[in-house]
This record gives sequence, structure tokens and C-alpha cells, in this order.
Amino acid sequence: MVRVPGEQLSQTTGFLRAEARKAPVEVTYHGRPELVVLSVEDYALLRQNRKLAVTRADIPREKLERIAKNRMDEEHAGLDALMDE
Repeated sequence: MVRVPGEQLSQTTGFLRAEARKAPVEVTYHGRPELVVLSVEDYALLRQNRKLAVTRADIPREKLERIAKNRMDEEHAGLDALMDE
């Protein structure tokens, strides 16, 4: 996930908008996450998923490709070992 310091938010609106169209963007203040900016499509999907389950066939191909490209932050790499138990 892309992170943008809140103090730089007004200077990076174009970058923020472009990145949020690709994937959610975390906005931090004093190094701590405070906001997440996401596309209207991602927001709609979140709202929809609160109400019903979807199958992979229901998700647009572009969305599946975006999901497949996501990677976990290195700070959480130790969680992979839990999957082996």
C-alpha cells in the first residue's frame, strides 16, 4: 500500500488521486496511519461486500488482477509461518 504523510497531502493530490485509482492509499500523520483514500469503485465494492458474499466470477477481471499483484508489507513477513501450521 502506498503511504503519503498527511503534511504532504496538499502537495501530492495528483499523485494521490492516481495511486488511489490503482489501490488504496494510506495517509499517515506523525508516522501513524490515519486515513485511507480509495477509488469510488473500491468503496462501492466494500459497501456491497458488507451486504452479500461474492464469488470470484462476480469480480471484474481487472479487480482480480489488482488483488493478485498485492504484496504484504515486509514487516508482516513472519505471518507466513503461521500458514504452515
